[in-house]
Amino acid sequence: MDSKDGARDYVGIRKGLGGQSLGELEAQILDIIWELEPPVSTTQVFKVMYPRRELSYSTIMLTMAKLARKGVLTQERTGDKKTDPFIYKPNVSRKEMGIALLNAVSTQVLGKSLDEAIVELCGENGKITQGSVTKLKEMVTKEENR
Repeated sequence: MDSKDGARDYVGIRKGLGGQSLGELEAQILDIIWELEPPVSTTQVFKVMYPRRELSYSTIMLTMAKLARKGVLTQERTGDKKTDPFIYKPNVSRKEMGIALLNAVSTQVLGKSLDEAIVELCGENGKITQGSVTKLKEMVTKEENR
């Protein structure tokens, strides 16, 4: 959900890949990396983040390194020297992360897989639209033809 100043609200979005927990700052940085054209540098992320939250460059750098240790980002040095900066690429797309989060919520809240929950919830109140039915049929056909 977006706040009135345009910043996304990350409260409650904590679980990601394989039970890996993401803090609010980590989620914000990952969101910026998805918005930019990867690979990205710490400087690029800092320039986008600073107007939103006045954090130090070192805080951004350390958080990006932490995301790399968690396996969420790939970290590569730009040169051969130890002093050369890193560039980062996401190991998961926004869509993949969204699916992982939805699966986790479905399992924790509803006690069933996302697939089962979608089918059950679509018929729950009888208010599924024809457009949604068409889209679901297309998805099923696509999956069957794999």
